Amino acid sequence: MNTNKEIVEEVSTKTAPATGMDSQRKIMLILVGILLFVAAAMHGWRVVAVTSLENKLAAAESKQLQAHDQLIEQARQLDARHSEASLRRFSVPVAWVIRREVMAANLDQVDQYFTDLVRMQGFQAALLAKPDGKVLVASDRKKLTEAFSSLYPAQYLEASEIKVERGANGNLLAIIPIMGLNQLLGTVVLEYTPPAYTLKLAQ
Repeated sequence: MNTNKEIVEEVSTKTAPATGMDSQRKIMLILVGILLFVAAAMHGWRVVAVTSLENKLAAAESKQLQAHDQLIEQARQLDARHSEASLRRFSVPVAWVIRREVMAANLDQVDQYFTDLVRMQGFQAALLAKPDGKVLVASDRKKLTEAFSSLYPAQYLEASEIKVERGANGNLLAIIPIMGLNQLLGTVVLEYTPPAYTLKLAQ
């Protein structure tokens, strides 16, 4: 027959392994919890990092697009100024040629000159009007029956020097006064469409 002391020892011996198993289980659960927390933290950090990188890339791309657009606009402005300056320079010999023919009353030659001119790329119309607004010669014959003021601003007839303006349709207008010895003989208006500007980027 077992004594009380033996019974207590036997119970202690049987319950000891169970306590050890519980401790190991708690440790495992704690480790699993830590691993899950670390994994969640790493995932969250990765999401934040990726989002931050995407935002930086989007901002950089936006700046590049803005810089590209600004470059295009600046190039267009430079190209437009170049076209205006070129048309103004071209208008000087035109004024001398038309002056010579008008003073010789040779309007047929002016008409031939205008016909040849509008065949050149960019030139849309050419017109010669008297100071009173009567159209004398025009590349478009329909304009011969129209008043100058119905085609272009009347103040063009009062111009005393060559000038270039941009019309409502975007074309360049060269206003060329034809001067005699001491009076205005007439006014030539050339309508010119500058070539469309395209920026070629290196591949």
